[in-house]
Amino acid sequence: MWARLTWEEIGAYVSAGGEAALLPVGATEQHGPHLGTGMDSVLAAQLSAAAGARAGVPVLPLLPYGCSLGHSRKWPGTLSLQPETLLRVVAEIGDWLYSAGIRRLFIVNAHVTN
Repeated sequence: MWARLTWEEIGAYVSAGGEAALLPVGATEQHGPHLGTGMDSVLAAQLSAAAGARAGVPVLPLLPYGCSLGHSRKWPGTLSLQPETLLRVVAEIGDWLYSAGIRRLFIVNAHVTN
């Protein structure tokens, strides 16, 4: 998990040939009365953790907000980004990763309209 690594450990990962990172992207939105608003985020985080452990690739902190505009504002709890905002956030994360030596960013998306 990226958040548990020191900057020195990240540098050592890159120096040893590590060039990839996983970015879990979920959403915070209604899923009816039977599921919590973080369901998509939980799925993205768990899938990324399993894939990262299996592949030996660090997992970036979860991005829990996505494009949930189709769910409207009528259900309390839905929090959404505009598509352009989400794209910009992911691009900026990618820019910072590139400067750290990461050359492959795998986005693990758990929400269809992201």
